[in-house]
Amino acid sequence: MKKPNVLIFFTDDQRFDTIGAMGNNEIKTPNLDKFANESVAFRQGHIMGGTCGAVCMPSRAMLQTGRTVFTLHGEGKRNGGSIPPEHTTMPEMFKQNGYFTQHIGKWHQDKASFNRSYMDANSIFCFANGMKGRSSWYGHGGHYAPVLMDYDSTGKYELEHAFQMENGLKKKKEIDINIENNMHSTDIFCDTALNFIENYDQDKPFYLYLALVAPHDPRNAPAEYEEMYSPDNVSTPENFMPIHPFDNGELWNRDESLEYFPRREYSIRRHIADYYSMISHIDARFGDVMEKLKEKGLYDDTIIIFAGDNGLALGQHGLMGKQSVYEHSVRVPLMVKPAGEFAPRMTDAYAYLCDIFPTLCDLCGFETPESVNSESFADVVNGVTDIARRDLFFIYRNFQRAYKNDKFKLIEYFVTDERNTQLFDLENDPKEKNNLANNPAYKLILEELKEKLNKSQVKFEDPLITCSAEKLAEDIW
Repeated sequence: MKKPNVLIFFTDDQRFDTIGAMGNNEIKTPNLDKFANESVAFRQGHIMGGTCGAVCMPSRAMLQTGRTVFTLHGEGKRNGGSIPPEHTTMPEMFKQNGYFTQHIGKWHQDKASFNRSYMDANSIFCFANGMKGRSSWYGHGGHYAPVLMDYDSTGKYELEHAFQMENGLKKKKEIDINIENNMHSTDIFCDTALNFIENYDQDKPFYLYLALVAPHDPRNAPAEYEEMYSPDNVSTPENFMPIHPFDNGELWNRDESLEYFPRREYSIRRHIADYYSMISHIDARFGDVMEKLKEKGLYDDTIIIFAGDNGLALGQHGLMGKQSVYEHSVRVPLMVKPAGEFAPRMTDAYAYLCDIFPTLCDLCGFETPESVNSESFADVVNGVTDIARRDLFFIYRNFQRAYKNDKFKLIEYFVTDERNTQLFDLENDPKEKNNLANNPAYKLILEELKEKLNKSQVKFEDPLITCSAEKLAEDIW
């Protein structure tokens, strides 16, 4: 049987409910809506959480390795920053099974694991981010000024090889000079992918990881998409708060500084309008990539996954970022189109992003590497069942833990000497507005969920359970 091609289209900071087909009637995503109806669309895709403020780093490491959060390489805030040789990466597995592995866009791990995973790469975002004189990864031009590199077989990725991209995929060595002709990051990565698909002529199947840096801030979409939204035509979140009701351990980080305390409704809607404009731009370019696959006769024979690395609050619960375990931060888009015939549908099956690795192994008929410790949801994709994981465990650094089953969610906070508990009935309160933890009617449920949270901490090797107090006091968390 012919091996299917594999395309993973991965976005940055895109929340689960930012697709029209997923129930959002304010955002315009016609291409993603169409794909949702042509795939198995998971309404309950999740990340496990993050061990540092840059939640995308461990999230992407979990995707690449198929390993759960506390079994990634590194401790505390370094967790997931590099991938050791004993942890087989997903592209590495495909390469071992006869695939041509190609990377385009963002990589958030080390250079060595990158080079052993990919046979070629273009417009790599990350390896040039240490360039002197730049205020951020993007520079003053935002998404029009990413500094990129192409594949370096030596694995050194020296800054002298860095470039920016002008219109027409024209590379220029003059960084941050005359950027008015520069391309937007989403256009760079998607046009590069179009070129790859158009010119691919090898006999072996391809594995293409197309990883965007949008809709991550700074949110400067092309004008035609910015003009689609304004603070006056998007809604204030139902669970908006001017400030979080207590210290969750991460109220003063970079993401939270993007808007003043107390949050103001109009300003929050401005952020949401910019966020939606970035996603509508992504939607248009996703549509272009899908059309190119169809034009080349590759669409039906390609496994396509659309997903995002983490969610985002943008005013919900008084927060701006993704450094929490609320639904808005741990739930992500996840849509899977297998190759060949299947039954498209939406499912409420619980899944983690790290489960994609063993799922692809099953869909392609490959043996799952021993280093993978997540769970396949291939039976859901194949229509055998609508049940994958029965419950979920979430973490943020060493001071937020959560447990979720098919009805309730428990969140525990351990911030210095302060302890806070939240209990939500997700079936009746999906926006997590009504804390039931102090309601006597839910005492037994609270006790049951606390016990299950503790068992999940043991199962997933949580340092809060396994480490000594002295170890937890070290400045690595």
